[in-house]
Amino acid sequence: MDRETQALGPLRRGGRRGFGCSLSAALASIAVWLFAGPATAGSLPDAPSTPAPQRILFVGDSLTHGRYTPVRSYGASTSKPSVRGTASVVDENFGQAGARAEREPGPWGGIPGLFARFALESGLDYDVHLEAISATSLARHARVASDVIDRPTWDAVVLQELSAKPLPFALTHSRASDPAGFCASVAALARGIRAAAPHARVYLYETWPRADLARTLAGEPDRNGFHARYLERLAEIADAYRDAYEAARHGDPAIAGVAPVGRAWQRAWATGVADPDPDARSGAPLLWYGLRAQNDPPIARPDYLHPGVAGAYLSALVLFQQIAGVDVRTLGPREQAAAQLGIAPDLAVRLQAVAFDTVRQESAAADAGSTAGRPDPCMRQSGAALDPAD
Repeated sequence: MDRETQALGPLRRGGRRGFGCSLSAALASIAVWLFAGPATAGSLPDAPSTPAPQRILFVGDSLTHGRYTPVRSYGASTSKPSVRGTASVVDENFGQAGARAEREPGPWGGIPGLFARFALESGLDYDVHLEAISATSLARHARVASDVIDRPTWDAVVLQELSAKPLPFALTHSRASDPAGFCASVAALARGIRAAAPHARVYLYETWPRADLARTLAGEPDRNGFHARYLERLAEIADAYRDAYEAARHGDPAIAGVAPVGRAWQRAWATGVADPDPDARSGAPLLWYGLRAQNDPPIARPDYLHPGVAGAYLSALVLFQQIAGVDVRTLGPREQAAAQLGIAPDLAVRLQAVAFDTVRQESAAADAGSTAGRPDPCMRQSGAALDPAD
């Protein structure tokens, strides 16, 4: 056998049958090649696409954006959409007029800005947006900002109510108090969100106890027993917030969860991480803003409603642990937001531990029904007044 015959192998040795089979196979291969094109770099299998960011919207008021600098402006951005790979927040109210206008100069970042920073440090891609109007209830948000809240692009929406509304009138003596109305607003907003984005998860952002209100309820500071009465009223306010937010959650099984921020503040007080009484200081920080030498916006009296840097930091940690599912203790003493806000590394670590412990322990308690044996805040009480603004 000559070399040519050896080289051709079965193509020649197999006669016409072998040639036909080989020719058919060759033609088939050519057809496939012509159809698919040559294996150039452009036709190779696509590289794995970059996952889309998780788009999250925070809806609330000045408790959500923090009201005071440096928290209010933390992470704020005027870019729409936000720049990927940065810890920035899109302020949906920036530049708005009328019912959605900002009262303090924007853009705002606030607690959502801290959330965005934690996400970036944890290697998570979040596109964070904020719809926060000072002194605004969820019912009013539904009226003036539904085009933002009901977008189909959200993966998660976080709702925080006007501070007085989830509390009973007996605690606030304010016409804004309407726990049943709060529950109704949550249910209505959740329905609209799910109709627009069926995959979206809805979370409730529990409000922390108000020291300003507890001080008023405790009576005259000069009377004996004021400190004890103040702590009792503070605990009552915390319980009322917890009951209202958990009742709203249990009233709608589609609510993904409650971020137990108020309970985290209580844990911080119980463990000595923070002081619960502005008039009985131990050297630990306050979680409320209080009063500084310079205040933006200017105030003449201490503010024991809005969060200070430590309170905002703890609140954001709880939200991040609850929503992202990340163990916030892994952020550690070198966490960047704490350093930028002037929070000492050891305090940052202690606040991280408080947030982790609270979310872990409260999740099981919430599933068991925290309002068992107490009146349902979502049931409207006879004679309850409605806030005409809502």
